[in-house]
Amino acid sequence: MQAFFTTLEQETAKAWNKIYAGSFWQHLRTHGLDRELYICLMTQIYGFTKYNSQNQALAAVKVNSERLKLLRFCLEHAFEEAGHDLMVLNDLEKVGVDREITKKTPLLPATQAFTAYVFRVASEYDATARLGYSYWAEGSYTYLKELTDAMRNDLGLPDKYMTFFVAHSEIDKKHLEDVIETIHDWCVTPEQQRDLIEVLRNTLSLTGSIFNEAYEQYIEQQQQQQLAQIA
Repeated sequence: MQAFFTTLEQETAKAWNKIYAGSFWQHLRTHGLDRELYICLMTQIYGFTKYNSQNQALAAVKVNSERLKLLRFCLEHAFEEAGHDLMVLNDLEKVGVDREITKKTPLLPATQAFTAYVFRVASEYDATARLGYSYWAEGSYTYLKELTDAMRNDLGLPDKYMTFFVAHSEIDKKHLEDVIETIHDWCVTPEQQRDLIEVLRNTLSLTGSIFNEAYEQYIEQQQQQQLAQIA
């Protein structure tokens, strides 16, 4: 099983390196983060986070009492994910974005694809497959350090205005321990492990697309503002 976890770490690092090569991260490293780009990104994060409880609960439907511990994990984790989307709304409100505007903002194609994919995994795959998403998401804060540093340094946000990334990260430390234990106990067949890796790769790939589409939306908004000023 240790070899499997080593593979998960390698796949996670490889996927994040691809994300870092994308347009969002290249802009972040070259130009930093401004309020408008932050809003574009966080709005999309809200867009998929609000469904995490539901798709995690859906994954439990196929699990019967013969795998009681796995069933309990799915249901408890679904409940514990509830309200994390409200953290995003609160954080955006701190930079002046009305929460009703955030709720009504259309989701970008990548965000819709991400959400649809996770629901498909939850409904069609074994419950262990969704752990591929949970595994990297609960342990993503090291990979997101450049972004959270930019939020502090470029935007001047205190930690109390970054609840999704700061308070959430403290919650997720325990969640990651639970995820690792659940993978160790229940993701044991070659098929289960193959599906988990597939979900890890695909959800991280779609996450990279969300970052990049948020950046493209930001650039389009900047261009529209420039044209409006000229007119």
